[in-house]
Amino acid sequence: MNNDLPGTPTHKITFRQIFGFTLVVGVLGILIFYPISLPPEVGTLDFRPYWSSTYLLVHGRDFSDLSNMTEIARSLTGWDKPYTLSAWFAPTGNLILIPFTFLSFLRAAYYWFLANILVLWMSSILIWRNSGVYYKVWIAVIAVFGFSMTLLSLQTGQVNTLVLFGLALFLFFTGLKRDYLAGVSLALTTIKPHLVLLTLPLLLLDSFRRKEWRVIGGFASVLIFTGVVLTGYYSEWLMSFRALVFSGMSTIRETPTITGLLVVSGSPAWGKWVWLGALLIAILFWHKRGKDWDRRTLIDVSVFVGLVASPIGWSYDQIILLFPILRILAWVADGSLDRKDALFIAIIISAMYAITYFQRIPAPSDVWFFWVPFAVAGVYAFAWKRRISNSII
Repeated sequence: MNNDLPGTPTHKITFRQIFGFTLVVGVLGILIFYPISLPPEVGTLDFRPYWSSTYLLVHGRDFSDLSNMTEIARSLTGWDKPYTLSAWFAPTGNLILIPFTFLSFLRAAYYWFLANILVLWMSSILIWRNSGVYYKVWIAVIAVFGFSMTLLSLQTGQVNTLVLFGLALFLFFTGLKRDYLAGVSLALTTIKPHLVLLTLPLLLLDSFRRKEWRVIGGFASVLIFTGVVLTGYYSEWLMSFRALVFSGMSTIRETPTITGLLVVSGSPAWGKWVWLGALLIAILFWHKRGKDWDRRTLIDVSVFVGLVASPIGWSYDQIILLFPILRILAWVADGSLDRKDALFIAIIISAMYAITYFQRIPAPSDVWFFWVPFAVAGVYAFAWKRRISNSII
């Protein structure tokens, strides 16, 4: 007897998938229990301030104090440059990294590197399945690990991967009607909130509109739990985080955003407040038309608009663009587009990927990667329009 509901996509687990999963887990297991030595520049640059910040917190010290960060960076991580990097992430990130502070820095960086690979692999599968495609998952894996922003994030030891993973898990658990776990997953996006300046508020508002109180409860419970744990380690953590935020907002950087473009043009003063206007417009637009939006489209559109409007950010933060990129590639793979359009889009995305690699050869300022969200948005709009036209025909 077939218990499948009409119109419900079915997906049987194949031997190839079981073998692939077993192979990945097996390789990771070997790497975990028999660690190898990585080049010292792999997985350490940005992980160093994250680890140092969390180490200070665990030992009850102010992680926003640059002198404290300098002390730990030099004495425990081998940092010898004349400047010190600050940890630009939220305390939810500190909570996740607490176990890594009980390891030496290099060993912690190694295991974080492995964790990031696993997180990205799982994210590629979850996002691809959410796109409605249950085959050719290799396309998603190649698209994720072939993106220069992904490789740079791995190379620097970034935590932006957890934002990508949090949104992927949110969509996965929402699809399973596990609202509480969806809310818990959404809390991961607070680790680097500038990546989801529009996305997170809109998703929370959408959950309120749908009266999905368990989503809100799951999200809030993680934040409360985070606050309790951090208070146990360092009672002044909130003040330190506040000081870190004000320090970051007062810094002028050439970011790949509207703010960065204004900096290089000599008009940096008001650029960091563009995101407030963008958020207001997004909320008003959602209020009028939000009932017709599906969450995946909301995420796709809000991430590339949010990246452009963000007051801070770096080029590797464009890893979040993998959501709309994988949606486009899913339309290419599932036959929603005619063959000429599919081929054209595949060539454009490949060219975009290649340009971001070649662009890094002269090591330019990050501001010159501002074009990437615009390019993705353009391809997304083209694919969306052609897909609709094809369905009408």
